[in-house]
Amino acid sequence: MKAGNNIKITGHSMLKADEKWELGLIDMAVTAAKEAIENSGNILPQVLICANALGAAMMDQRNLAVHVAGQLGLHDIETLDINCGEASGGAALRQGSAIIKAGLAETVLVVGAEKTSDALPEQLESIRAFGLNASLEAHFGFSPSIGAALGMKAYLKRYNLEHSMFYHLARTAHEHAVNNPYAIFPFKLNESQYLKSPVISTPLTVMDTAPPCDGAAAVMLVKEDLNSENKNKGIYILSSSSITGKLGIPLPVETLELPAVKKSIQESLTCANLNIEDIALFEFHDSNSFFSALSIESAGLSKKGEVLKDAADGKFLKDGNYPLWYSGGNKARGNTIGATGIYQAVEACKTLMENSFSDGKKNALIQSLGSFGAQAITHIIGKL
Repeated sequence: MKAGNNIKITGHSMLKADEKWELGLIDMAVTAAKEAIENSGNILPQVLICANALGAAMMDQRNLAVHVAGQLGLHDIETLDINCGEASGGAALRQGSAIIKAGLAETVLVVGAEKTSDALPEQLESIRAFGLNASLEAHFGFSPSIGAALGMKAYLKRYNLEHSMFYHLARTAHEHAVNNPYAIFPFKLNESQYLKSPVISTPLTVMDTAPPCDGAAAVMLVKEDLNSENKNKGIYILSSSSITGKLGIPLPVETLELPAVKKSIQESLTCANLNIEDIALFEFHDSNSFFSALSIESAGLSKKGEVLKDAADGKFLKDGNYPLWYSGGNKARGNTIGATGIYQAVEACKTLMENSFSDGKKNALIQSLGSFGAQAITHIIGKL
């Protein structure tokens, strides 16, 4: 879907990703929403969309958007909840864009919120497993981490690599998080720390995995003509694409490919009339090192089997060919699960506004994945 250059992000906000024992799911969502409204010049939304993946499964608030609207005093507006697993944030952003594109509203507030700290790690992993095939995978003991471990093992075997090579992807994320006050782990990661990391499921370790966090983020989407005095100034949603491919753990593990990732990116670039070389920064789904590697290769930033070497060569650092995870990504910022797509949008907006890039590049590509890579939702955000 070509969003059109009239969909502008006028305000955004995000909370630091961490364990927020003092805040509940609604509290976080309301806080982020209030800040986004204030940062947009107090524009009020006609539609409020909330993205959340785990709330109902964790016996937390259902129908979140209704309750957030009530807390904000937003009455007589449309509310909508989006749950697409870990792709929820991306799906909510796409839905907000579509509503404006269809002429159904001129202002849409999109909020992503997730509360993970109320569950023990093994409970949380079990809940997240039901984003896989419930009857054929989750009920048989498979989980996202086990699937990723199988994939990493297959990747290392096929390309005759040592596990230590995956360090360079984690290093890239951590190096970029150093100056991010919203990151849970804003420190550089050395190879010794990586190699000593506890094993989750061989060869996947703790340092290969993004830490689940509590958090909330929000963006205000506004039809351009409401702010005509600022026309062509700011950040716009240039295009989006949502692709669902074949389900199941076997496809990415056996083929080491993510077809939905590739097609979604190609479609978004075409809709925005851009090439991959026009993108200044990339935010890929990095819940673990396996998906980081496959996403980068599926996007065409590395050839098959070469992404780890490219990472070691600094290709994805801020001064490299294709800067990745400019604020640390899920790995170092923290994985807010269903809210991640909104965090990506906020971080992309801030980065594009605060930095100048070589060759006049002024666009960011963000992507969320759901159901072990079967669903890919891509947005291109940038300046006109």
